[in-house]
Amino acid sequence: MRCSVIDIGTNSVRHLMCDVDGKEIKHIKKDVKVTRLGDSVSKNGRLASDAIERTASAIKAFLDDAENLKVQDIYAFATSAVRDAKNADSFINELSKLGINVDIIDGETESLYGYIGASYGIKRENVLVLDVGGGSTEFSYLNGNLVKKSFDIGALRLTEKFIKNDPITIDEYNNISLYITDMLTPFISENQEIPTDIVGIGGTITTLAAMSQGLEIYSRELVHGYVLSKSEIKRLLDLMMSLSLDERKLLNGLQPERADIIVAGTIIVYTILKLLNCTSITVSEWDNLEGALVEKYISVL
Repeated sequence: MRCSVIDIGTNSVRHLMCDVDGKEIKHIKKDVKVTRLGDSVSKNGRLASDAIERTASAIKAFLDDAENLKVQDIYAFATSAVRDAKNADSFINELSKLGINVDIIDGETESLYGYIGASYGIKRENVLVLDVGGGSTEFSYLNGNLVKKSFDIGALRLTEKFIKNDPITIDEYNNISLYITDMLTPFISENQEIPTDIVGIGGTITTLAAMSQGLEIYSRELVHGYVLSKSEIKRLLDLMMSLSLDERKLLNGLQPERADIIVAGTIIVYTILKLLNCTSITVSEWDNLEGALVEKYISVL
């Protein structure tokens, strides 16, 4: 069966098309478009009309692609920005005009999809799956049952909340790090069983893997399974904090449209590694897109 999944995120919209045969998944195509749907949500709680238009246009292109490649079924879900927005219904209604229904999933479901996808892709047990998105960050791991936790810290959300200078200042870095620490410490303190073997998913983490390798052209094969050490993440963070936005846009491995939020995203990853006393993170290209596909079309859990 040929099916596809669309993830409507805070920073980007992504589309995965696959052939599913039993429990086997064959990737056909995976696309991403940065549409910044979550612009302004953290400030006024609403999706901006231009952001809705950009995102609907991107989804229309995905639907056309799916039709051309003879996709038989499509599942679409929306995450942090849409579930937080007061005018989410207006956005969903706009998409219904394109002939697509959208699930607005909660943070726990987002964590579930991320865990399933990363587990399928990396094939390791007893791991913490860390998903750093534009609007939220999710933890998921097995401890008898699957533990799922979502936090309202994301690369776009924290950029809007804290970063006013270019380049970012030390004070802004410290404020972000302290904010993350305050958000996560109660959960970490109450859950001592959190695995220290971390598998990371999401645009921030895959971008760091591409930057670490100096990739001029993004390669899923080179990114998937790449191990990022905490010291390498700190090296990349120090480099980016020393550069202006325009200078960051020239770095190999960094999409120019992600350059303004990558510093906050990297601070999230680095701070979490410090809080968990972990020395590295394994990067997975399999993420909540694959997880949603498995959950909807294979249902292994």
